[in-house]
Amino acid sequence: MKKIIFFALACLTISSCSNMKSDAEVACDFSTQLIEMMPQMMQLSMKAAIGDEASKNAAQQELDELQANLEKMSEELKGIAEKYDKEEWEAYLLENCEVAKKMNEMGNALQGE
Repeated sequence: MKKIIFFALACLTISSCSNMKSDAEVACDFSTQLIEMMPQMMQLSMKAAIGDEASKNAAQQELDELQANLEKMSEELKGIAEKYDKEEWEAYLLENCEVAKKMNEMGNALQGE
């Protein structure tokens, strides 16, 4: 009986680690997409403000689509992060996601740390 309980706990621990790993992969992928979207969003914002009405409207429509995708990713990331202890999750991401490391470094540089 003790062996069965130990085995069940071991399986649970392993599966929670693999879930964190797969969740971190999703978070890392979303972070990469976010970084790639930023220049495009800035460019579309400028196009939506300057030019003829047709090009402004087209740029605004693309910008709205990007913002909707961003909001969807943010909600999914929020749901993933809520599954884990905040410090443990952040540490795991910083250890296993290169984009998270770069974003952390940029945030620290902006704050003057």
